[in-house]
Amino acid sequence: MFVQKPWILAFSVAFISILLASCYTWSSDSISIITRILHVVSPSFSPIIKSRTSLTTSPLTPSINCTSPPPHTCTFYSACLETHFHCGPEGYPLGFGEKFCTKFSSPENVGRLSRKGEEWMWTTMGCLQRALVPELDIHRVSKTGPDSGIRMENACKALEEKAFSTHAPCYLSSGLCSLSPKDWVVIVEIIGVKTLLSSWDGFAGGVEAGEGCLEFFTRTLENSLHYD
Repeated sequence: MFVQKPWILAFSVAFISILLASCYTWSSDSISIITRILHVVSPSFSPIIKSRTSLTTSPLTPSINCTSPPPHTCTFYSACLETHFHCGPEGYPLGFGEKFCTKFSSPENVGRLSRKGEEWMWTTMGCLQRALVPELDIHRVSKTGPDSGIRMENACKALEEKAFSTHAPCYLSSGLCSLSPKDWVVIVEIIGVKTLLSSWDGFAGGVEAGEGCLEFFTRTLENSLHYD
């Protein structure tokens, strides 16, 4: 009814223009109130403001540069490795990489480490992810076509072997052997004794050849086995 009066229509158009320019800084409650007011003035304006404000409330999907994994994050495993290799929930990207990256960086576990232990954790996390960036140069494995299942399985197995081979170098270069006994115990508890034992040969060999702190690590592992 109001739109039959030209001055009201002109005022409404100007008012809407101001709203559209500033609605990005408004709360959802304020936008809801303004929408109701505009509906009273002219129902035809409601869809306009609604479509505009939907842009401010819709979640944005964060992008990631797979050639340079951002620090203090775990998205590289799902957004880059899993998208590339399709190894599934039990494969290395999701079943190990993302799982333990998320576990280590949880506030609960970060709080258990000393400051030096926390620095080691973030440095190691970045090292492990960067070490797998070259694997993305391998041709993307198609989920369809002849022998696609076998090729995907072989690619995922090769990725897993490569990933585990980077663990000891990254742990050592980040200062594992310089950490306090308390941090060692926390690390063993976070990773889990069974997980450590499953890849013990490669990891122990790397630690022994790297800095000679295998003896202390072995004692820590044995003590954890005692109480597991």
